[in-house]
Amino acid sequence: MRIAKRAPAAGAMVLSAVLSACCLIPKAPVAEPVPANSPFGALETLVGKTWRSVPVGEGESGPADVSRWSRDLGGRVLVNRHVLEDGSYGGVTYVYENAQTGSLDYVYATSGGFHTSGSFELGEDGSWTAEEEVTGHETITRVRSTGRITPDGQLAMTSEYFANGEWMPGRNVVYGQTTQALPEISRREGK
Repeated sequence: MRIAKRAPAAGAMVLSAVLSACCLIPKAPVAEPVPANSPFGALETLVGKTWRSVPVGEGESGPADVSRWSRDLGGRVLVNRHVLEDGSYGGVTYVYENAQTGSLDYVYATSGGFHTSGSFELGEDGSWTAEEEVTGHETITRVRSTGRITPDGQLAMTSEYFANGEWMPGRNVVYGQTTQALPEISRREGK
């Protein structure tokens, strides 16, 4: 006995095509236009893009970091959300121009229960440096970092941590653009 297969209804085919076109197929990041008179300098090149880290050098391991930059509050604030690929840690940074000093200040809240605050300094070469005070971490009390977009379009970041009275090497990573979605942060029971 032969069973005839019915063709899917036209509505189902249209819905399937729309879902495939807009939701299921990753799209290439679209660069957002830079607002006129933006105070953010080279940090603007990060906006509208998602980045995935690759460790550089010996001793660099662990899950990749996935980071997404956007604007908020009518372009007056840059927002960076990042999550480690395994969902074990993440944070949100808000960068804004300090109306009193003109500096680029930021706050960073983490899933690890600590937070930081600091300022960015923009270099004439397109780099940026940041130094921040850490509150609520068991050992680290300050962090210094430097970032830049490399000639091949990647984001290079290095950092140092101040702990137990001395500066020590932090992370040294390069981020490439990706269409990967930000991972979900794992919920930890009792925390």
